[in-house]
Amino acid sequence: MVKKGQASIIVIILIVLIALVAVSIIWNIIGPLVRQKSSEIGIGKFTVNLEIRYVVVFENGVSMINVNRGSGNEKLDGLKFIFYDEEGNSVTREGRAISELETRTYSFSAMPEIGKLSKVGVAPIVNGRLGRVIESKPDSTLKVPSGVVSWWRFDDLNDFVGGNACEAIEGGISNGVLNGKVSCSANGLSFGDSLAISFWVKGNSDQIIITKGENNKISIENNKLRFDFIINSGISDEILNEGWNHIVISLSPAFSKVYVNKAVKIFPPNYFEENNDNLIINGEVDEVMFFDRPITNIEGIYNIQKKD
Repeated sequence: MVKKGQASIIVIILIVLIALVAVSIIWNIIGPLVRQKSSEIGIGKFTVNLEIRYVVVFENGVSMINVNRGSGNEKLDGLKFIFYDEEGNSVTREGRAISELETRTYSFSAMPEIGKLSKVGVAPIVNGRLGRVIESKPDSTLKVPSGVVSWWRFDDLNDFVGGNACEAIEGGISNGVLNGKVSCSANGLSFGDSLAISFWVKGNSDQIIITKGENNKISIENNKLRFDFIINSGISDEILNEGWNHIVISLSPAFSKVYVNKAVKIFPPNYFEENNDNLIINGEVDEVMFFDRPITNIEGIYNIQKKD
């Protein structure tokens, strides 16, 4: 009985040894393949300090994505953008690499493969591998009404959507805001009785903010907004505050509207004189937008650009 028990133990040990040898052999064969595939995939295993500051979506489907990269010395091959619609469908596009501490705006044509854009993600590409996806914040998407022809964001002196660049007359740009006076070319900025102008201005002291020739002037007078166009002038009811104020002047053949921090006042029809003069912008001003038609829904513009 003792010999039979010893024999059983020996058989079990042999089976275990054979199994261990078999596992070792198999692992030696497939282990390198697993490690290779794991390194090839590498998706989401590393992070680069990226931030989507804002997403601008035009009614024709064109989009602009502003991306900031923080500190970090990883060398990027490029960026991959993921565009999601409201149904959860997505498409991808690639953009060129961005350097450390750089902010860059990427433009993309309309994407018929998906529906109405809801959010955007961006991921770094390093050595052919895709890093972690950073998504835009829910309130960072600005849906721009059709008709915007010039937009000075004052990250620089260029026109964000058109070709009307500015030149500094005095002062300049500080922290992404104009603080001084600039002269901007004004191709396509003569609209007659159909246009809209949107901008932010800081402070309520008397000053001339925007002029184009002698008969187009927007200013602050006695803590209120004043406009003087070729037909008539008007003054807002709302008092401007000492901080940032959002202004919209919208002209149509039927009437004119002036919005001060979303409060609206209606005026008789007016006319923005067509001339060849440059546009002069003065003061502590930001986000100057010109539309070639009147606009009514200013809530989206106000919310995405809102300043403290």
